[in-house]
Amino acid sequence: MMTWRKAVLALIAAAIAPEEVDLLARSLRPEGRAEMEANAALLSALPVAEVQAELDPSRARVEGQLRLVVRNRESAPWYEVVLRAYPNAARGTWLRIDDVRVEGKRVAARSHGSVISVPLELSPGASAAISMSFHGQMRRLREGEGEELLSAVLPSNGGYGTFAAGPQGAALVDWYPQLAARAHGVWDREEPGPLGDASHADPANAVVALTVPHGWRVAAAGTALGQHPVTGGKETATFAAAGIRGSLGMAASPMYDEVTEQSSAIELRASSMHGEAGARALLSCARQALQSLQARFGPYPWTALAVAEVPLTGGAGGVELPGLALIAAALAGRALPAGLFEFTCYHEVAHQWWQGVVGSDPRRAPWVDEALAQYSAILVTEDVRGKEAADQALSTYVALNYHGMRLARVADGRVARAADDFRTPLAYAGLIYGKAPLFFDKARAVLGDAGFDAVSRAYRQAWAFREAGGDGWLQAARRVAPDRFSELSALQKRWWEEKHGDEDIAPPDGLALMEALGGTGGDNFAQLLRALQDNGAGDDAQVREALKQLQKLIPELSRMLQETQP
Repeated sequence: MMTWRKAVLALIAAAIAPEEVDLLARSLRPEGRAEMEANAALLSALPVAEVQAELDPSRARVEGQLRLVVRNRESAPWYEVVLRAYPNAARGTWLRIDDVRVEGKRVAARSHGSVISVPLELSPGASAAISMSFHGQMRRLREGEGEELLSAVLPSNGGYGTFAAGPQGAALVDWYPQLAARAHGVWDREEPGPLGDASHADPANAVVALTVPHGWRVAAAGTALGQHPVTGGKETATFAAAGIRGSLGMAASPMYDEVTEQSSAIELRASSMHGEAGARALLSCARQALQSLQARFGPYPWTALAVAEVPLTGGAGGVELPGLALIAAALAGRALPAGLFEFTCYHEVAHQWWQGVVGSDPRRAPWVDEALAQYSAILVTEDVRGKEAADQALSTYVALNYHGMRLARVADGRVARAADDFRTPLAYAGLIYGKAPLFFDKARAVLGDAGFDAVSRAYRQAWAFREAGGDGWLQAARRVAPDRFSELSALQKRWWEEKHGDEDIAPPDGLALMEALGGTGGDNFAQLLRALQDNGAGDDAQVREALKQLQKLIPELSRMLQETQP
């Protein structure tokens, strides 16, 4: 196990030292810090996770020490602190703890599933330091796994590769014990299901040092404090970030080429497994997204944004984390349907506003961030490539999710429900990514472009570094455009509460559909279905049945494609 550099070691004190506050403040732009402290808490009052860990990609293992400083900002005493070890909720991975101490005294922590309960008594306004060791078994990736295109589009029950390592790289998401979200005096103990994002957390701070094999490079959120050789022929990379939700996300690879640039007082860092050209492609799309989204929705709050390729699996094209956007390596360095790589990048960067800044509960209200991030990617497309390209993206990368669901004979349904209420990946994708974002397209038609942006900025201002519920955007519209509230309220009910998708969503555009399927229509679709069956998606009985139904519909789909051509 490594030791921290002396400069970082000096920051570890019985409470949050002024030097540590200054270090963390470097990760926030002045307007970002002001917004966070106005809506959440003073930077010095937020929890701080201090982590030193080592990644062993050959064994797909990570182990380290966590020191968590927490302050009771409530009016009643606490008798426990709850942490979450999310890898324990996923199949084939785990994260175990031992030697748990409160202010240096060993305590008997209780673990069940992903929940870790640490007993203590903490008076209002008081702080405590909790320390522990942790050991994690990551998913072991085979050579080349996660780099095939199918891994970025095919759903499976094997997870998304977000806590996984192999010879080509590793993704570390929710990879060390993190403080549970807390609302109305109650810790969140709900176990995540197989669909959607797992992590539910409040804003906190983190200083993390990760040791990797020599030659591996680390990409992460926050201020990069450098990567330096340590004993044993290894290297340690250290990062600090303030006001982030969940663990400080990281990615590592022996294949990374990294390029950086300053853009509007933000350091952009792009790490690619496909050489300098791949890194510059990542940098370009991140820059485009930042310029568009800041102009529309207000400033990005952090001083740096990292974008990195990782070998994701299970149908994940990307993963969002505050200050870090992970893009599936399978989407880079290859010929793809026009705009798919860029659209995925835009979507993940948009999550910096809708989940990174404006929080939401990914388990109980998954549509809240996903729908607006998906539609924000449409807006970036329009700003970068024009209205025609945005309309095509809306048809191809948004509505097509709904059409694919219906072609599989999965029924339309309510958008506004918990992630665990969706019975299949097809239903989740069709409604959360396909139907829900189209509410915002209709709302923008009502409000106009400037009015839509004004409502979204008001929504951000009201909920920055807090957690918004399902009506947060609509209530912002009530304040900004009260004369349109009734119309918007009816639209939201129709699109998110009711079942009018078949009549409200235009039939699939044949050209767009063929483009999305790789340009060969039904034949390529049939190949995709066979690949789905051959790659383990049949583990889910309902997905198996959906595949059978899709197989039967191939002739009808091919005929439809032919009929829609000019």
